[in-house]
Amino acid sequence: MTIPRFWQPPLLKAAPSVRLEHNDILILPSGFGVFYLGLAGVLFVFGSNYQNNLVLMLALLMFSLFSSCLLLCFRNLSGLTLRFAPGRADFAGQQVGFPVELSSDRHRHALSLTLEQGTGQRLSLLSSPGRRLELNRLGTRRGRLQPGRVRISSRYPLGLCRVWAHIHPEVACWVWPAPEAEQSAGQPAPALPAGAAQWQELEGLSPWQPGHSLSRVDWKQLARQRGKMLKQFSEQSQEACWLELDPGHPQLERHLSLLAAAALHCQQAGIPFGLRGSKPAIPPSLAAEQLSRVLDRLAGVPHAH
Repeated sequence: MTIPRFWQPPLLKAAPSVRLEHNDILILPSGFGVFYLGLAGVLFVFGSNYQNNLVLMLALLMFSLFSSCLLLCFRNLSGLTLRFAPGRADFAGQQVGFPVELSSDRHRHALSLTLEQGTGQRLSLLSSPGRRLELNRLGTRRGRLQPGRVRISSRYPLGLCRVWAHIHPEVACWVWPAPEAEQSAGQPAPALPAGAAQWQELEGLSPWQPGHSLSRVDWKQLARQRGKMLKQFSEQSQEACWLELDPGHPQLERHLSLLAAAALHCQQAGIPFGLRGSKPAIPPSLAAEQLSRVLDRLAGVPHAH
């Protein structure tokens, strides 16, 4: 049996947006606010015992100021709308970004957004109509990743009160398998997946012309201010490269990492590549979205038990 905690607000489901209302927000005095109230109480008792009207007025003024801060702090979060978007896919071990858009019909101050298992963002001023931020979380394992619980809080205006709400965005993104690192000296390089065409060496460079694929541009030459040059490969290197996926591989994670590295190599070398071994197969292509399509399929392979 779990005992409900009154200081925990309900967990909101944002699909894909949520508007913070009265019942979604919790407000309590901060540590400084508790000290402030204690000091005001001591002054009130002191003024009452010694019949000092000046001290009594000061204590009442402090109480009224706290009440005003309580209302302003709650109003700073009430009515705020948050819209979440699917995250930006990346490789395992990298930071994955989840975009969130805050919209409001009035100014908001000193907002803080934090992921339960990630980084946070702070806004000193949110002006109308809103602003777009990105919350990052480390993608430790390949597969589907959700941002988890998001906390939005504020201590505006004087830090006497703390208001917050918890949101669970119903969005996710793929964490791709991390490409296999280069082999250390003395160790043989891993073989290409079965059925793949052998990769060829670079033959040379030629001047880039409008209409050529940007994926074959030698960016190192461009960075050295030697002009935009196009990489030339042998005819065999343009053959379609099939990546063979084996979901039952005994070393599944390393197998997927090798496939991810092969897909990256093909994309950079301008070799059409596809993926088979899963249904449906992804036909060879050099389209802009081909790499993400293949990596998404690799990320979705069930983990070995």
